[in-house]
Amino acid sequence: MDIDKVIEAANRKGLTLHEDFIRMVAKTTVDIRLAGNAGEFLGSRFGGAPVLPPDFNWPRHEVGTYQFLGQINFSEIESAPSELPATGLLSLFFATDPNNEIFWGDPGYVLGYYSPDTTEAIAHRAPDASEPPSLKVLLQKSVSLPGSPFLSFNWPFSDEVEDVFFHELPEELGKASDYLLGYPSFNTLAYDPTPEGGWISLITLQSHDQLGWNWHDGDKLMVFIEKEKLAACDFTNLICDAG
Repeated sequence: MDIDKVIEAANRKGLTLHEDFIRMVAKTTVDIRLAGNAGEFLGSRFGGAPVLPPDFNWPRHEVGTYQFLGQINFSEIESAPSELPATGLLSLFFATDPNNEIFWGDPGYVLGYYSPDTTEAIAHRAPDASEPPSLKVLLQKSVSLPGSPFLSFNWPFSDEVEDVFFHELPEELGKASDYLLGYPSFNTLAYDPTPEGGWISLITLQSHDQLGWNWHDGDKLMVFIEKEKLAACDFTNLICDAG
């Protein structure tokens, strides 16, 4: 999807007078869609076993282990946004524990490992033998629009038009709930969750029952990265929020 298709949809929803504003706030994103079958070894997928160098050590935290969230193969993104690596594999893990002591706002809640070369990579099994199902995902370059008045804009809309922009337009576009880059998306927060000081959205994920993901009682997990770190393919310092 490109910006012209967004404008066409906006016109169908009666937002013709706001074309300049929509073009101004639109950001490039990559939609992530479940493909409904098992993911491939080196392919982009949620769940399954991570593919990492042979010397990889499964991460642990003070009260338990991390769970593999999924992997993104950047080479699968056609005409990938310039902010992302053109190749390589990003593996993401999130902290879990049986007593729910871990909070998504804790430092290190999500860990990222970037492998520029996967020629010697192997599958690693979780030390506690827990492994969510492997679900293939498809990556497609798209457009992200802000979905909340809390994202620090001077909205040019009346309440009625604002509802069309925030709710009806994304539905018209068939926007994915899981995506890379773009604006963070949330259901219950009353603030912009993006950290100050050069941070941007890395990935936004909805809750998925089939994967055992339940972010903030069925809401969304938002993972942020410093823009300079992303440019350097450094995924070692990530901040999260959920809501």
